[in-house]
Amino acid sequence: MNTTKNLSAGTVTVYDFGKIKLHAYDTKDALCDAGFIVEGENALVGLELPAFTENLDAWKEYVSSINKPMNDIIISDHPAGADYIKGMNVWGTENAKKSVSGGTAFGITQGLLKAFGPAFRGNFMASIKNILHEGKNTIAGIDFVIYDRGSSFDVEIPEANAIYTHMLGKYVHSIIASDAHAAAMIEILESYQKAGYKYILSSHANVEEQDAVTEKIAYVKKIRGLAAQCKTREEFICAAEKAFPNYAGKNYLEMTAGNLFGE
Repeated sequence: MNTTKNLSAGTVTVYDFGKIKLHAYDTKDALCDAGFIVEGENALVGLELPAFTENLDAWKEYVSSINKPMNDIIISDHPAGADYIKGMNVWGTENAKKSVSGGTAFGITQGLLKAFGPAFRGNFMASIKNILHEGKNTIAGIDFVIYDRGSSFDVEIPEANAIYTHMLGKYVHSIIASDAHAAAMIEILESYQKAGYKYILSSHANVEEQDAVTEKIAYVKKIRGLAAQCKTREEFICAAEKAFPNYAGKNYLEMTAGNLFGE
């Protein structure tokens, strides 16, 4: 049975799988961020950080309330707020380490700092020092399976029959960099179906299930078709909004249009 608790900022839903528990933190911040804590028998492992001060304060207080040590955190795409994890082991792939230290994740974080100011803790960037390798990794007695996706990575949690990826969102536009990227997205999503994961975790949505994967595959296929048919950025955006009138994340759609048609 899942339980939900209100924090001073946002809510946490706890999923109990017996050997482990998953704490899913819906920050309800301006970016719709989410973060996760995997609770093992003797310790906790974080998965992504909240980014805003009020959420980090709530998150840290909640971590303390579990009464188990948290010495490890996995960072893929959300490195802001590192001043709240001093002394922790920060885990990530070699590619994510490059992204966080001066690549894609670094650039996005600094852009968000400029947009939101000091309430967004982009001045405090996590530094990945503990390297995750493709395949099975065990941290604090908990097994994680890593799938390297380039600048970021997916994290399977076998005991929860779950996988973490940066973005899914059943009814949210996706950021698509190119037609080749769209094809790769479909391949990855179909691998989720084949694996039969019960839960899909992501940093910008509540915990989702396989229906969200099915919806997203159909979405990406439709977007590829519209991109091939349309001749301008504006025509593409109009066509996508007509095809998906109830989708959130128009800013993501605009980013996709910029990638596919130029700004």
